[in-house]
Amino acid sequence: MSIKVTALPAALGATVEGLDADHLDDGVAADLREAFWAHKVLFFPRIHLTDEQHVALGSLFGDLEAVSNDETDHRDHHTVDDEGKILVLDSSNAYSRANFWHTDVTFARQPPLGSLLSMKESPPSGGDTMWVNTQAAYEGLSDPIKAAIEGITARHGRAGLTEFTDHPAVTVHPETGSRLLFVNRGWTSSLNGMSHLESSRLLVLLCDHMERPEYTVRWRWSDGDAALWDNRCTMHYAIDDYGADHRRIHRVTIYDPSGAGPVAATPLEL
Repeated sequence: MSIKVTALPAALGATVEGLDADHLDDGVAADLREAFWAHKVLFFPRIHLTDEQHVALGSLFGDLEAVSNDETDHRDHHTVDDEGKILVLDSSNAYSRANFWHTDVTFARQPPLGSLLSMKESPPSGGDTMWVNTQAAYEGLSDPIKAAIEGITARHGRAGLTEFTDHPAVTVHPETGSRLLFVNRGWTSSLNGMSHLESSRLLVLLCDHMERPEYTVRWRWSDGDAALWDNRCTMHYAIDDYGADHRRIHRVTIYDPSGAGPVAATPLEL
């Protein structure tokens, strides 16, 4: 089996065609991993994954959980499979709409390396999802701002919903070696070692910069589409513009089997 990977005309993302989800051999797995690292988000139009195929495809990239692999998450989640690995996101639950820029589960001690989403029921119009390329966003910063965030850590979490965990604000991708911004508006609460004013202003500046349209891709869903994204170098936003129409998703969250968390970037010579 051969697959066709086509880059989208955007800051990230590619479509994958020709994948037989019942026959995931080593060659296909290698091709998918290479495309995953290169494009950061892979879209599988109308692939219509069964739950078994969903788990098998996600497992090519790591260990699966519904959401978190530790006790830092205090939210309630609904799963659909016996093993509790497939999360159900239904628009009837306001929490599931996720209409804010975020990177998944960054409050965990080991944030996930990625997620695989299967669209079961898309609204007749609206409900698109957008992703940001945080590598391109880092590269687009001025040298003085890069210098200001060198070596600092950021606190992630929300009181009452999660625990709090610190991670480097600038990380390096373990596969590509690229430097990345690792803060997000959804879960990052502060930058450590700064006053409240300094932290809040700099964090807003970074988030505003990252969320510029130039760093994004936008996907219009159809029933049966799937999307696989690299959580280490992207953020995403589920656009809530479909009113009372129904939107239902199955999703697995993918973790590095080694247990590795975000890797701090080495000092940069500017």
